[in-house]
Amino acid sequence: SGAATLLQTSFVRFPAALSRAGVGVGAGGAPGEGARLSGVLLDLGVSSHQIDEASRGFSMRFEGPLDMRMDQASGELTAATILNEWSAAEIADVLWRHGEERLSRPLSRALVAARPLRSTAQLASVVKAAQPGAPKELTKRAARVFQALRIEVNAEMDELEAILAAAASLVRPGGRLAVMSYHSLEDRRVKRLLRSGATGGDSPPRDFYGNSLAPWTPLTRQPVFASDAEIEANPRARSVRLRVGERSSHPAPEAAAG
Repeated sequence: SGAATLLQTSFVRFPAALSRAGVGVGAGGAPGEGARLSGVLLDLGVSSHQIDEASRGFSMRFEGPLDMRMDQASGELTAATILNEWSAAEIADVLWRHGEERLSRPLSRALVAARPLRSTAQLASVVKAAQPGAPKELTKRAARVFQALRIEVNAEMDELEAILAAAASLVRPGGRLAVMSYHSLEDRRVKRLLRSGATGGDSPPRDFYGNSLAPWTPLTRQPVFASDAEIEANPRARSVRLRVGERSSHPAPEAAAG
């Protein structure tokens, strides 16, 4: 009919949402050959509208509360909870895993010492004052801290792992999976999935003769970046990396099919 159906859901709940809409699965929750998707496009970026809304707490450019929830109607964990209630070791782990911040431990100690932390401006100020550095590096460091907290609050890596694992069961052979990622944590998982069929491995399963049994065939050996013209029109496109894979005829891994 050409009509679009809009479904508000998370990546974890995406297969179930499709099932309720009568798309992507067969009887009993098993993938139905005729119902599978021709393609899936995942845009992993944060909405510019949310970034620019001070009350969401995503950006250090605006004074706002330390919320950082994507969906404020669900979930109770906020950045303020992490910063004011978690231990220094737990905060350091978040900064290292989700921000790849090499100064995660001294930064976490400085954040705990500055409690209570209430606003984005206060958070950025504490991070920039914790360790010396050039102004540009201090801004990048603060951005990594904001990223790490946002990822933890919204369980973004768990959400991404879930949809990447499910994709092979949702897309028909010959269909496409296209993913737009915005930082190395996301891109690394997508690259591994398209190469090996799993986000945690680099080598695909093979048959007795050494032929790949991976559910995806990469169509982009290297990520595709935005052109200069695109970046000029939309500066936030500077960090996007696009990877595309084609669904092979090999069965989906059991974890994805289940």
